[in-house]
Amino acid sequence: MSEKAGTGWFISALGAAQICSWGTLFYGFPLIAEAMRADLGWSKTELYGAATLGMVLAGLAAYPVGAAIDRGHGRLLMTGASVVAGLFLAAWSRVDSLPAYYLILAFLGCMQAGALYEPAFAVIARRVGPERARKGITTLTLWGGFASTVFIPVIQYLIETQGWRGALLVMGAVNVIVCGGSMRWRLILRRTAGPCWLSPVSPRRSWGGQPSPRRCASRPIGGSLSRGFPTRQPSHR
Repeated sequence: MSEKAGTGWFISALGAAQICSWGTLFYGFPLIAEAMRADLGWSKTELYGAATLGMVLAGLAAYPVGAAIDRGHGRLLMTGASVVAGLFLAAWSRVDSLPAYYLILAFLGCMQAGALYEPAFAVIARRVGPERARKGITTLTLWGGFASTVFIPVIQYLIETQGWRGALLVMGAVNVIVCGGSMRWRLILRRTAGPCWLSPVSPRRSWGGQPSPRRCASRPIGGSLSRGFPTRQPSHR
């Protein structure tokens, strides 16, 4: 397989994983929260407070995530974050108390730092180099733009047919099987398919004015706090 074709498959695998990661870890939250409010009687302040905590921790986790990518562990990190996020989504489906809910959302926030756009951008930059990274990042954001279109109606259907607990189990399985599986297949097994543009022993190497992987991965500090959840919420009977 040519280098160009290999890079195309690389971006496609990341894109499919990003659709599933954003759909389950971000866009699905308001739907699950509304169903939990109707079922458990918790207030929106209590429910969304946990999500805020998760976003803050996602920002704080960005620096160690960027450091790990600088050392050449980006592929393994994204795979692990997706698998662990899936396990915590499954644990969320068993929640009956606020402390457990906050603990799980805190860990999920940390996993977002290793599974969403920013680490993926850094992995692309490391894989293809600064000159070609812009095109790959643009393509990846186009893939990710389908996340809400695909997952909001799917998750809503799962809630109506399986309940919010059943929906979380399916979301967890998607993270483990689709996100973790696709990234392991395309990123771990094919890690020698393309050039590596940063030496693991020199993480602070200059990129000639281009953002380094660590800087790319640190963007959740601002991005996670500035973006909000979709405000349109369906009613639950």
